[in-house]
Amino acid sequence: MPKFPPKLRSRKLWMALAGAVLPIVGAYLSAEVDLGEALKLSVAAVIAYCASQGIVDAKTMEGWIPPELKDPADE
Repeated sequence: MPKFPPKLRSRKLWMALAGAVLPIVGAYLSAEVDLGEALKLSVAAVIAYCASQGIVDAKTMEGWIPPELKDPADE
């Protein structure tokens, strides 16, 4: 089995992809779902994923100082 990067194994990513694809598929398969509304829902899913991933990444980097900005006297 191939090794996938951690971001590709993320449940959040797969749910966002499903949230982006399923409204469009629903609009294609059913006349009850308007394509314009489906596209809005798809864009909302992508934006929600980007925002939530940004929050997670920001929390991961909280307190981190780039090596070139560290003061050697602190070590």
